[in-house]
Amino acid sequence: MTCKIKICGLKSPEDIPFIAQSGADYGGLLIEIDSPRAHTIDDAKIFFQHRPLPLVAVTLNQNERQNRQIADTLLPDALQLHGYEPPEMIYELKKHLSCEIWKVIHLPESASEEELDLHTLFAEINDYSQVGVDRILIDASAMDNGIRKLGGTGKTVNWEVARKVCRHSKKPLILAGGINPENVT
Repeated sequence: MTCKIKICGLKSPEDIPFIAQSGADYGGLLIEIDSPRAHTIDDAKIFFQHRPLPLVAVTLNQNERQNRQIADTLLPDALQLHGYEPPEMIYELKKHLSCEIWKVIHLPESASEEELDLHTLFAEINDYSQVGVDRILIDASAMDNGIRKLGGTGKTVNWEVARKVCRHSKKPLILAGGINPENVT
């Protein structure tokens, strides 16, 4: 299994050559998301001009038109749909975009197999695969003051569940959330 590394939430264009030299395979920018690490489409343009590594535009619950505008304007190597976007949206986006489309599946932090319905999880992954998603990204979600936070939590998913998802998925899998030097292997 090949491991790829994406450093997400880039704030400055100067971060891009640094992460490329440090061995990252992808850089990620949050676009039009309510986050202190996010950028507007216009502000993000400079990041995508001269890139030493592939860049991913990360969106959250944007509609199809907004996602197409982001991809058409920035020309990312991949568009990462980080919210609750339905398979039908990916099907339509695949008709119009030349970049890869990645779909995030959110798992509650460290949830056990008993706490998750793996049959439903595998069916969801199959649905996204059938409409043409290029990669599946598994990320941990966590509760923060009664609100489910999607991404940026620093929490990990259950490694055994992730292993089973990896074995099941017909698409390349990206593991996110709480990855650090102690657990990256």
